[in-house]
Amino acid sequence: MTSCTAPAARYRPGRIGDHDIPAYADEEGVDPRRRTETFAEVELEVDNWRWSGTTFRLRSGKALGADRKEVAVRFRSVPHLPFGHTGEIVPNVLRFELEPEGLTLDLTGIGAHTQELAPLSLTAHLEPPSLPAYGRLLLDILTGDPALSIRGDEAEEAWRVLEPVLATWEKNLVPLEEYPAGSDGPPPRASTWRHRDAQLHDPVPSTTET
Repeated sequence: MTSCTAPAARYRPGRIGDHDIPAYADEEGVDPRRRTETFAEVELEVDNWRWSGTTFRLRSGKALGADRKEVAVRFRSVPHLPFGHTGEIVPNVLRFELEPEGLTLDLTGIGAHTQELAPLSLTAHLEPPSLPAYGRLLLDILTGDPALSIRGDEAEEAWRVLEPVLATWEKNLVPLEEYPAGSDGPPPRASTWRHRDAQLHDPVPSTTET
């Protein structure tokens, strides 16, 4: 597995709901000289034939405008539109929403006219689990069920992949960007995936995305 970093950033003053939020560097107990990030994004790729061309993007941030936890699977766009259809080709997206749990499938379907395309959303809201995520994990550990735990070699491999990323940030080889508190994070970069996501749905989630 190889990895490459996208932006690292920290929030500047802003507003979330009815509250004014100071810049992270001005928060009590924070040393601004440490350049600690409050937003990070990492792209991962698995170097084998099965996952060739598939990118895993992990994204997490603090002081964002919406508290959102979700896993989004973006399907590749079709290379062309058949049968004379017109409209923008937007990739389908399957979203697994966490806390509260839900499922959304964003599709492109036939619009009001037979040769026009229109966005479609199929949504299901799931009954809340009896235990929160970490409660379920701790219960399984106590009962000897390792299904939700990782092995030691998995943890070592995760650190092997992420340590170069952390070293890059520590050496200031990636510029530390800024974003206003209450926003959706740093502004979109040149990569097209975030632009497509902004067109298809609300801003991308504030936590990890794989």
